[in-house]
Amino acid sequence: MNVDCIVVGSHLRFDGVWQRPQQLLTRLGARVPVLFVEEPFLATVDRDDLRAQGEITVLRPLRSGHAAAADVETVASVRAWVGGRRALVWLYTPMMLALVDAVPDAPIVYDCMDELAAFDFAPPELRAREADLLARARAIFCGGRSLLETRKHLGARVSLFASGVEFDHFASARTIAPHPLLTELPHPICGYIGVVDERIDIAVLETLATRACSVVLIGPIVKIDPAILPQRTNVHFTGQVDYADLPAMLAGLDVALMPFARNAATANISPTKTPEYLAAGVPVVSTRIADVVASYGDVVTIVDDAESFAHAAMTAAHTAPERIAQGVDRARDVSWDAIVERMWQTLEGE
Repeated sequence: MNVDCIVVGSHLRFDGVWQRPQQLLTRLGARVPVLFVEEPFLATVDRDDLRAQGEITVLRPLRSGHAAAADVETVASVRAWVGGRRALVWLYTPMMLALVDAVPDAPIVYDCMDELAAFDFAPPELRAREADLLARARAIFCGGRSLLETRKHLGARVSLFASGVEFDHFASARTIAPHPLLTELPHPICGYIGVVDERIDIAVLETLATRACSVVLIGPIVKIDPAILPQRTNVHFTGQVDYADLPAMLAGLDVALMPFARNAATANISPTKTPEYLAAGVPVVSTRIADVVASYGDVVTIVDDAESFAHAAMTAAHTAPERIAQGVDRARDVSWDAIVERMWQTLEGE
């Protein structure tokens, strides 16, 4: 596929939690220019803010009132940025399919990293928009096995590209000092790194918080009332932490947690944090998430209820070194660099 630039439409903010889109697109940005288009921000004026973020150009629409995910002004800004270049449109949300209007002949990639229609507050038209996107996309990349299962009927256009890890970054947790926020907490320290939202099982956290341990939630709280989270002296909230500081956070943990609820929002997730935790050499305890069981069930402790989760978390610090080493090796095999290379080869074969 011969392209000179990539236009990305995303429901996530580029400067938000560093995850799959940022990992992939910064690497693609080393090959061709990338424009990362965000959903509108509420502001007092109407304008499109363009700014460089390393290899990426971020377009942030500022709107004084309600606006579509990609309105006519945004489409015009994208068209001006593309100019006469051959563009590829790379979407993370069907709600930004209108970006295709900026470059009507451009091939479309749908990098499907979540079942967005199952999330709380999803737009009611999202499923119909996704059906349209699936029909029009040249390539559909699925971020997990469960996402692939529900789309594999679409044929050869669909490929599995499960999320990876920046291995050396997270493996450094095994040799550096813990983050200062954790050094004064009583052990064992059980921590979750990521967005705290409707996917988290509050009952699991409540039960774990009754044990003699420190529970640390490292990440922003989104779409839920913080008051429903455990309010105990041994439960700590850091808010969003820079990606650069995550290894130091992991260095301070005795156990890494994936306390996901079993609901529509988690039925098809494939958590990026799994290989990140494993690369750091921290024992991992997870609820029974299908993709985690399928890919990492032999190196992650899988449990089915709140009591079992709490018990496993309290004993995981004594995980055998051989199992920890096996998890490190597993993470080493799924680098983002290798994933981007395979994606690019897939597109060049189109």
